[in-house]
Amino acid sequence: MKHPVIHILLFFFLSFLPFGKTAAMNNDSIRLSLLTCAPGEEIYSLFGHTAIRYENLSQGVDIVFNYGLFNFNTPNFIFRFSLGETDYLLGVTDYARFASEYEFFGRSVWQQTLNLTDEEKDRLIRLLQENYRPENRIYRYNFFYDNCATRPRDKIEESIAGKVVYPTEPQDGSRSFRDIVRQYCKGHPWARFGIDLCIGSEADHPITQRQMMFAPFYLMDAFAGAQIIGDSIQRPLVSTHELIIDAIPETSRNGWTP
Repeated sequence: MKHPVIHILLFFFLSFLPFGKTAAMNNDSIRLSLLTCAPGEEIYSLFGHTAIRYENLSQGVDIVFNYGLFNFNTPNFIFRFSLGETDYLLGVTDYARFASEYEFFGRSVWQQTLNLTDEEKDRLIRLLQENYRPENRIYRYNFFYDNCATRPRDKIEESIAGKVVYPTEPQDGSRSFRDIVRQYCKGHPWARFGIDLCIGSEADHPITQRQMMFAPFYLMDAFAGAQIIGDSIQRPLVSTHELIIDAIPETSRNGWTP
């Protein structure tokens, strides 16, 4: 939101991304990945972050679709954030810039390459392109049900010809929203107190595995074991899983596990 000119240029660029038959010919050089970012110290980054990376090696394109942009100067931002009354938007940035920011703040990033067919790649790019249109990119953020993790998951699922089946662990009902909030707010008592106060008693009800995916690392774990089931064909959702930015401080390596 601080760089409107950049957004205009990126939208112009995205409008001319090759699709259809032309794209299908080059899809071997196209890679789409789910990025999962380590937590930060600010309240809005305590749970980590999720984004989608688009690489077109033949054209030298490497960009990140990021559903986690917002205006921090919004009045009462922290309170509105906890209540789920904040407007977020989809932004697009160059991967090198995205990576340098996470390296600067000492936040590691994991990449899961999506095991998509050529048609599914085209469909996902189209969905992201459509979502990035000025009239579509802003959405009402909801802490548990509509955030920077659930949006990428939903777009990826929508692009797939078949059904995504997730592993059975963790079992449904084994956790509540509050359990997960407290897990990630450990060491941040004021953030925990504020979110606890705002989310209310409904956050204590058992939740499903799908609902747990509001937290980026729960989503990453679910993707790691997910299978795509189509017409008598089954394939893993993720083809490779790697740590692409290793920024975990040495003092934390033995004490923090995503």
